[in-house]
Amino acid sequence: MNRVIRKSRAQSSSEVLDMLGALFSAELVAPSKSIWLVSPWISDVEVVDNSANTYSSLARFGRRPVRLVEILVTLAEQGTAVVIGTTPDKHNDMFLRRLQALEQDLRVERGIEVVVDTTGKLHTKALTGDDYAVVGSMNITYTGINLREEHVELRTDEAYVEQARMDAFERFGGVL
Repeated sequence: MNRVIRKSRAQSSSEVLDMLGALFSAELVAPSKSIWLVSPWISDVEVVDNSANTYSSLARFGRRPVRLVEILVTLAEQGTAVVIGTTPDKHNDMFLRRLQALEQDLRVERGIEVVVDTTGKLHTKALTGDDYAVVGSMNITYTGINLREEHVELRTDEAYVEQARMDAFERFGGVL
């Protein structure tokens, strides 16, 4: 299956957030062995609405929209190897501080690896799990998800996903 979202302010503005929410919801129910989140600029955006307390694994965060850092540490706690590829841009500092604090609080530091590309060449944006790959032009930031015109593609065909997993593993590490 392929799903392409071409979004602008006027068109498909909520589709990407809905897709990310669905993917992370599926991860909470049936976690991947490893996920790779690659975004040169990254923010602790709200990604899953748990105001109905649908996900017991997120109950400790309360009945509210749950942020990316909270999802990632929960997945690590459930045994997923979480690999984040990003850049040393100052924009990422708050996300990385929140991630470090929460992973220490939940004692999941070994389950999360952050790879900071200092070459200035990282431009790839992707989210890859066991059976899907999301690729495109969008950084995982509020602006990328909600405001900018972006092209985002969800791929689930086995050959594509396997290659995406191999590429992510070779570049950033993790678990195959």
